Amino acid sequence: MQSSPTLYRIGRVLLASLFLISGILKITAFSGVVGYMSSIGVPFASLAVPLTILVEVGGGLAIMTGWNARPAALIVALFTVGATLAAHRFWEADPANMQDQLNNFLKNVSIIGALLMLAAASPEPKK
Repeated sequence: MQSSPTLYRIGRVLLASLFLISGILKITAFSGVVGYMSSIGVPFASLAVPLTILVEVGGGLAIMTGWNARPAALIVALFTVGATLAAHRFWEADPANMQDQLNNFLKNVSIIGALLMLAAASPEPKK
């Protein structure tokens, strides 16, 4: 249930913009992203990057436009759990980087929460 469809749409667009922009940037720096993912221990990084782009761009567009936003939010939330555990292991970080990794980890936990709320929300009424 949404008490303000306009605020709901604005929130959905803002939330989705993170994933859409991130996915587009991965396309433009593909080999660098593969190298980075390999360096943090992501297996099969050359396969993981296209899948990541698909989830980020496809899920971002679905959430942004409202087309199948609820299942897209669940898929993107699950993806974000995996990405967070792979890339923001604050418990393994050296002291100089621990706070940055913890901040990114907690930011992603909040984003996961927003995605789950979107997935639980009532769909927008048909016009």
